[in-house]
Amino acid sequence: MVKLEEQFKRHLQGGRFFDKRDRVVVAVSAGVDSMVLLSLVTRLPAPLRPTVTVAHVNHELRRQSWQEEEYLRQYCRAHDLPLLVKHWPRSAHPQTGIEEAARRFRYHFFAEVMAARQSPILLTAHHQNDLAETILMKLVRGGQLSQLVGINAVRPFTGGRLIRPLLPFSKEQLRAYAVAAGIRWYEDTTNQDLTISRNRYRHEIIPALERENPQFVQHLASYRQQLTDLLAWQDQEVQGQLDRVQDGEELCLDKWGQLPETAQRLVLQRWLEQRLPNIKQRLLDEVVGLLKNSTVPQRSLALPGGERLIKDYQRCRIAEAKKNPGKGQHELSTVVELGQWYRISDRQAIRVGTATGSGPDHLAGQEMWLAPDQFPLRLRPWQAGDALRLKQGGHQLVRRILIDQKVPNAARQHQLVLVDAHDEPVWLLGRKWAWFTRPVDYRQRWRHVIISMKKDKGD
Repeated sequence: MVKLEEQFKRHLQGGRFFDKRDRVVVAVSAGVDSMVLLSLVTRLPAPLRPTVTVAHVNHELRRQSWQEEEYLRQYCRAHDLPLLVKHWPRSAHPQTGIEEAARRFRYHFFAEVMAARQSPILLTAHHQNDLAETILMKLVRGGQLSQLVGINAVRPFTGGRLIRPLLPFSKEQLRAYAVAAGIRWYEDTTNQDLTISRNRYRHEIIPALERENPQFVQHLASYRQQLTDLLAWQDQEVQGQLDRVQDGEELCLDKWGQLPETAQRLVLQRWLEQRLPNIKQRLLDEVVGLLKNSTVPQRSLALPGGERLIKDYQRCRIAEAKKNPGKGQHELSTVVELGQWYRISDRQAIRVGTATGSGPDHLAGQEMWLAPDQFPLRLRPWQAGDALRLKQGGHQLVRRILIDQKVPNAARQHQLVLVDAHDEPVWLLGRKWAWFTRPVDYRQRWRHVIISMKKDKGD
C-alpha cells in the first residue's frame, strides 16, 4: 500500500500536475479505480495535496446506482469532502448509443462542477489497462500513427485541464491497493457485457495476450512512452522543415521537393493539417502524386470542407472553393479616355496619355504609335481567341504567353488586355506588347501615346 502511494507521489512530482495551491475535481463512480484515485489524492503529503471536490453521476442504469450514490455520500461525509451529484434520468436515455450519450452527459456535468468550484483541473481514474485497451482498439481500427499514443496524461478541457494521474499503474496494482487499504467499491455489472467492444478487449483479448506474456500491458505502456517521445521530436523537426519551405500560407514546391522523400510526406501532412485536421492517407497520397508530377504544372484538387488545393507551378496553396468562379470579371469592359487613370487592381492603375509636350501627360511608360481607327481603346479581360501581333509576322495566343510565363491560374482569371477599336490586343497588361507595322508617313497620320502603369506605395 505504502509503495503505491510513494510511486503516485513521485509521479505527480515528476509531471508537476498539481499541488496544494490547486483546486481539483475528482470524477468518482464508486468503482475501484476512481475510489483508489480519490484515496491517493487525499493521502498526499500536504505540499502536494490539492483542494478536492468529488463529482458523481448517477446514470440510473441499475438498481445499484442508488446504493453507489449513498455510499459516496457517506464516504465524503466521513472524510469531510464536498460532493456534487447529478442524475441522468432514465427518460433521457437514448434507444441506441447509450454509452457515448452517458459519456457526454458526465463530462458536461464535470465542466459545470469545475466552473462552480472555480477549479481548472479535472482528475479521472484511467489507468494502464485502459491505455492498453485503447491502443489495441485504435490499432485494429486503423488511422494515424499518432493515435496509437492512446490516452494522453494531460489534455485541454473546458478552459482547464483533464489529468489522468493513474496511467502508469495497472488495474492489478489499483485493486491490490484497495484491498490492502480496506477501500470499499462497487463493480459495474455492465462491464461484463461482451456485446460492448471495449469489454471484449478487457475480458478476452488482453487476457489472451497476457497468457502469452504476463508483462504485456506494461510492455505496451513502454512502447507508448517511446512513441510519445519520438512523436514529440518529430513534431519539432517537421515544424522546422515546414518553416523553411513555407512562404506565408503557400508551400514552395521547389524547396519542398529538395527534402528527403519521407520528410516530404510529413511536412506536407503538417501543412495540410493547418487547414484540414485528420488528413486521410489516401488523400495525402493523391496530393503527393499531384505535387510531384512535373507534367502537370497547374491543377486544383477538391479537399474536404469545401476547400481546394491549388498547384501553380512552384507554388501551392489552399483556398476556399468558389461558387461561380470568375463571375463578373469577364463582363468587365471599360473605354479608355486619354489622360485618365484606370485602376486595374487594388494597388495598380494604368493611364493612356498623349506624348506631346512636357506637361502632366508626358509620363514615363511605353511609347506607342496607333492608327486613328484604333481608337477608342478599351480594357477588358483576356479571352480564349486573343492573340498579339508579332514583329516577325504572325500572332501569338495570349493563352500561350501566359503558359510560357508560368502565370498561375488564379492570376490568369484576373488578367486584363488593352484592346483597340477592332478588339485587337495592344497590350497584355504587365506582360507583353503587340507590334503594329507602321506606314512610312506614320508620324503625320498616326497618334503618339504613352501607356503608363503605376503602383501604390508598398508594392
